[in-house]
Amino acid sequence: MGKKRKENSFLDAAGATHIGQVRQTNQDNYSSLAGIHVLADGMGGHKGGEVASLEATSTIIETGKIDSIAAMVKSVSKANQAIIKRANKDETLSGMGTTVCVLTEILGSDGEIKIGIANVGDSRIYRLGGSELTQVTLDHSLVADLVRSGELTKDEASRHPQRNILTRALGIEQDLVIDTWELNPVAGDRYLLCSDGLFNEIDDEKIAEILMADEELENIAQNLVNHALKAGGHDNITALVVSVAEDIKLQNKSWFLNEMVPHSAAKPLINPSIDQEIRNFDWKPIAICFTTLFLIISVFTAIGLYARHGWFVGEYNGGVAIYKGQPQGVLWFEPTVERKTKISILDLPKETRQIVVNSISMSSFEEAEEFVDEIRN
Repeated sequence: MGKKRKENSFLDAAGATHIGQVRQTNQDNYSSLAGIHVLADGMGGHKGGEVASLEATSTIIETGKIDSIAAMVKSVSKANQAIIKRANKDETLSGMGTTVCVLTEILGSDGEIKIGIANVGDSRIYRLGGSELTQVTLDHSLVADLVRSGELTKDEASRHPQRNILTRALGIEQDLVIDTWELNPVAGDRYLLCSDGLFNEIDDEKIAEILMADEELENIAQNLVNHALKAGGHDNITALVVSVAEDIKLQNKSWFLNEMVPHSAAKPLINPSIDQEIRNFDWKPIAICFTTLFLIISVFTAIGLYARHGWFVGEYNGGVAIYKGQPQGVLWFEPTVERKTKISILDLPKETRQIVVNSISMSSFEEAEEFVDEIRN
């Protein structure tokens, strides 16, 4: 647990975590550094979840300055790739994944200072303004989807046996979709980043009460964890409390929950302009040309193989020879003389001479040689 504030930042933060009363390991991780605040709840295997959540938080923190929504998406995408790469190298970590929540100061699309939020999974970010608690992020879980579609109530979802099944997480797929928000910062507002081990144990009303009960962020974070432990502590519990400084002067003095914007995982570009040209290029004619060329080559290859298949004994300049290929040839593939003999056609009996002139097919070179020896004798 600790309190951290970036120099010249208007965000203060403090966090606390606990293994809970049931779990054998703590797969939650959180970190605050240089104005970037991250929380992750891992899953998978004996140690996979712990590794995944640590990989996510450390990668995002080590990204450095995050000054826009695009930069947030890029940092989360980088964490996703780092987890996938690590799992591919170590089969004991196969299938590991993690949720992630990120909150930081950014420059908004309107050029004003904003609070930027990114989310994947069912860890949550709440905002407390005055005495009103609002859940900013949307859970990416099976039961959350059922609640949004009207098939389950929130109360039914809280008791549903499949409430821990995620529909989105880092480390599972390359084409990750990341939810993002830009929020107006308001002096005195408090934000809570937390794992499901917290909000599954205590309700929103209790969370709001604890967030308002103390001025020290360290105490608030620890009290949230303690209350979740007393309520059962069935999972790892992590709370990261972020406060907008009271003494900060901000142009935006009102808060509203704007529309969430999903972003596909950012892919590293060698040169953005070249990448755009490649994506805009019409590849269809080239694909058709290559397909046609492949078919032509395949047909020619098949004809060539057939034309060169087989042996026969035939006439060559008044003598007898062994040929490879088809007697009449195929297209421009003519048979080739593989062995000439000193046998003259005129020396052969009339019946044998006709057989040779008409060409007699053989199944192999050895069979052709036997035939030649036979007519020589």
